[in-house]
Amino acid sequence: MPIGISEVELLTVFLSSVFWGMYLITSAYCLRYLLWESNAKGAKLKPASSINWLMLAMALVLLILCTFNTVLLVVRPIQAFIFFTGPGGPTTEFVGLSHMPNILGTCNIAFGKLISDAILIYRCWIVLNRSITVVAFPFLLWLGEVAMVLFIIFLEASARGKPPVLLTEAASDPQAAISAAWTISLAINIITTGFIVYRIWRITMDSVQDSPGLSGRSVRRKTRLQRVTRIIIESGLMYTTVAFITFVTFAVGNDIFYMLSNVELQILSIAFNLIIIRVSTQPSGSENYIVQSDLIFAPPRLLQQGASLNTV
Repeated sequence: MPIGISEVELLTVFLSSVFWGMYLITSAYCLRYLLWESNAKGAKLKPASSINWLMLAMALVLLILCTFNTVLLVVRPIQAFIFFTGPGGPTTEFVGLSHMPNILGTCNIAFGKLISDAILIYRCWIVLNRSITVVAFPFLLWLGEVAMVLFIIFLEASARGKPPVLLTEAASDPQAAISAAWTISLAINIITTGFIVYRIWRITMDSVQDSPGLSGRSVRRKTRLQRVTRIIIESGLMYTTVAFITFVTFAVGNDIFYMLSNVELQILSIAFNLIIIRVSTQPSGSENYIVQSDLIFAPPRLLQQGASLNTV
């Protein structure tokens, strides 16, 4: 027997709460590495000049969005099962596109995806030496995603007076816009992650070529940048996989989309935190790179030439 929207909403509260708890733990560690010295004995705040304020601001914004999303998920069932007394029962409350909790939920999830995609584009821009040419296409895609998000919110807000309908149903006005926005977000994630990984790989190869006296065994040894590459791939793959599955459930009209779309917000925020945490906890060694929580790296020849370090 298929699961109805009411059951899906209750499952969403449970799963989102679990992932929110996991996210809070990663957020605590993320803020610790953004604000405190990684190798300090005891609690020692970083000087203001060495704090990556942009990443700190994004971490706090995602924390607010994830917390607000969890609150909304708790409020909606209470409102539907306890306070709603109209015809159709709780289902009518859940599928009403123009109902304020539903609109706020859409805004919250969409804003979180926009921030996550913007961070990826920013990291790609920094890693590729602030090349506007490389990030021009992902940025145009992001602008298209912004337009689709605004259009989705407009369609939901203007659905007042229309028969209640699920977002996953063919009769839903925002369905085409949601499909477009999700496709654009997936494309941004794949393109920017690919650019970042390729750039780090090239820097690693340049370092090996510029470092004399390396034996074959030393060359095969994983450098810190190779580990950073793996971290970025794993974190990006985690979020992209969930986003793709969520999109598939929406495309086939499955109500599980409601649950996965809310969980996805927590997962993309966890992926953001994990990159900072895992890079910050990389063991220091003799590699000719500097890698910190804000992903600072440059090959030796660039350092010798006095080039500034890239910060993500």
